[in-house]
Amino acid sequence: MTSFSGIEVQVMSTHVDLFGHLNHARYLEYLEWARFAWAAHHGFPIEKMVEEGYGPAIVRANVTWRRECRLGDKLRVTVQPLSARRGIGKLHQEVWKGEELCLEAEMSFVMFDLKARKALELPETFLALVRE
Repeated sequence: MTSFSGIEVQVMSTHVDLFGHLNHARYLEYLEWARFAWAAHHGFPIEKMVEEGYGPAIVRANVTWRRECRLGDKLRVTVQPLSARRGIGKLHQEVWKGEELCLEAEMSFVMFDLKARKALELPETFLALVRE
């Protein structure tokens, strides 16, 4: 399978705050978009997960902001698997503006049973993906 190079995002006027830079919550949204694009790239589109009755839920976000992003900036948001075991997976994510690292994050997630509304063990096919 081909590697996932990330997604491209442009900072829009509705994404900046009163200080003229990208609002912190928007970074988290961009990270989520990238995670779903990464999962879809590897055969786990949102529609498939919903149809099969599960979906990822973030249980921990360790985020370090390094550089500000501003209106019009073109960003690349990446996803790299770190680890997976039984019920929890970890991903490393970054936001880049050209050659500048703007944000690093370690995101821990569980798979969430959409009917029972509780965490599941990660499906073996997804475990293999995160262990890549």
